[in-house]
Amino acid sequence: MFAPATPEIAVGQQAALSTLLAHAVEGVVGAQRVLDNDALTRVTQYVQTPQGELALPPLWFTFREVKLTLEMAARVTRLSERSATQNEVRLDCRLVNPAAVSLFGYAASSGLKVELTLGVADASGLRPVSPGS
Repeated sequence: MFAPATPEIAVGQQAALSTLLAHAVEGVVGAQRVLDNDALTRVTQYVQTPQGELALPPLWFTFREVKLTLEMAARVTRLSERSATQNEVRLDCRLVNPAAVSLFGYAASSGLKVELTLGVADASGLRPVSPGS
């Protein structure tokens, strides 16, 4: 099973946008890994089936493109007092406050909309890295 490398985010708490996006990507990668492992297991079973017995060939599923749209409340947080001169800030996000949604409507209370699209990379553009480069 797939386990994210970063600590879990408790429901209802705010988190840095980078953490939220990292968890989203890790979830998609983990789901693809589970599909790949299942397909590999089915391929192994298919190959090991004795000749003359009925066996269906395995199917391999791939996420070609995954689009995640997140609407949430956000605020900019300064990382430390001394960072005021360095402008080190973090964008903290959390779920939209239900009271604000009921009073002002969903669109007025969200504050931030992030669209993340993950797609399959074309392996033909990859080239091996030579030692010493």
